[in-house]
Parts: sequence; C-alpha cells; structure tokens
Amino acid sequence: MKLLFLGTGSAEGVPALFCGCAICREARHRGGPDRRTRSSVLIDDAVKIDLPPDTLAHVHRYDLDFSGLRHLLFTHSHDDHFAVRELQYLSPNFAPSRCGTPLNVWGTHDLICRALPEMEHFFEEAPAKFHPLAPFRPFRVGHLRVTPVAARHKTDELCLNFLIGDEAAMSEGQLLYATDTGWYEERTWDFLEGRPLSAVVVECGKGASQNGYDGHLNVDEVRRFKERLVAGGGLAPDAPFYVTHIAHTGLLLHDEMTALLAPAGIFVAYDGLVLNL
Repeated sequence: MKLLFLGTGSAEGVPALFCGCAICREARHRGGPDRRTRSSVLIDDAVKIDLPPDTLAHVHRYDLDFSGLRHLLFTHSHDDHFAVRELQYLSPNFAPSRCGTPLNVWGTHDLICRALPEMEHFFEEAPAKFHPLAPFRPFRVGHLRVTPVAARHKTDELCLNFLIGDEAAMSEGQLLYATDTGWYEERTWDFLEGRPLSAVVVECGKGASQNGYDGHLNVDEVRRFKERLVAGGGLAPDAPFYVTHIAHTGLLLHDEMTALLAPAGIFVAYDGLVLNL
C-alpha cells in the first residue's frame, strides 16, 4: 500500500494563514517539513481521505491527476477536511473528460445530510454518488477493505477514523488512519484490541500543549496511544507509527517534535512524505 501525505497541518496550516507567532515566523524561515497544508492522504493513487481547501494546491504540487479519482472518504465535517463546494468542479462544465463518471463519496449519514444542501447551489449537477457509513462496519473501496471506527473529536457529530487494508493481504494487518481523533472511547479500544495493524497514522494536534481540550492529542497522549495499541496485541512495537495534523499552537517545530517522539519509535510526517507499507 502506498500512502502519500498530501498535507499534514491543522485547520489553519503552518505557518498559519494570519498568524505571526514565533512558530509561524520560524516555519516561514525554515520552509521544508515545517510548512504544512491542511491534512489529507492519498492511498494507492486511488482513494483520497478528506477534501481540504488546499486540494487544488496539492494536485499542482505533487503533479496529480484526479480526473480518474473514484473514491473519497470523509472523516468529519470540519472545514479543513470538508471543503464540499470543491465537488462542483466534478461537473461536466468543469471536468468534461470525466464524461459524468461519478466520484464515490463515503461518510456518515449526518455528513451526507450536510453535503447535499451545499450541492444544491452548484452551477450544475456534479456526478457524486454518496454512500453512508457506520462505525465498525467494513466496506470495499476498489481493492481495499475499509472499516470505519468511531473517533472522539466533536461532541455534536460522529467522527470517523479508518482501518484500511489490501483485500488480498488482510492477514498482514491494516493501516489505522486516525486524524482528528481525541482519546478513543472504550468501544473503539475494544474493537481494536488484538486486531493486526501494519502501521498507524495518528494526529498530534496539541503538540506540547496541555490545554485540556480532548478533541485532539498531544505528544504525551500519542505515546500512550501507541502503548495502548501495543498492549492490545495488534501492533508490533517497531511497526511504522507516524503523527500528522500538526498545529502551530502545539508550540513545536518539526525537529523538536521529532526529538520528543523518536525515543518511542514515533515519526513525524510531513507534506509530500510517501510511505510504502
């Protein structure tokens, strides 16, 4: 499985759109992995998770061709993941080469109910086919099997993380992609216990912060997150484990976060990183 990190930043990006804090100033100066666009990944060049406002910039930066993209999975409806009005550019007026081929869009029932009214304002109908998801119920997306798991990110909305594996190699384990997750409720931990995981990507939106907000994880919680998965028997201690969805308010630059997490065998993803799992 090939995983391309299109973006690894939080909602406002790093450096943030309108911010001049010390982290943002240094990120502008350093560039490279310290510059982060809104989070999204592309799997096997065929399945995209989330649709941030930076998607067109990602297409240009990584020389991508989404004219054949068939599957889009949504984690939740925050603006940095759910720029649903971008779907209007699927329509024949903007993408005549698609010839009306639908994009399969996967999300919770509530998320779909939020998307459909927005689409009524499109210039013309966009060929998107919506599929409702429920936690812990697997489904097929091309050659992949995907199982949504319940995250704990918003109090007013069911948010999802995803277990993803190649249908032909499920015994080798699955990727857990867990952005905007918070600390899981016990039903999710119970579901993951003993389930073979080949790799994990989890958010670290709070960085070094201890602000008490429980919709994101900080570096200490990420360490405990990995420890819980290893103790559950599904994750090997040396399995690939990366953090994403990093914010300037976490008060850490890329190398600083790397130094804090490396002793635990945890790596810091950056925009453009490719993993072959």
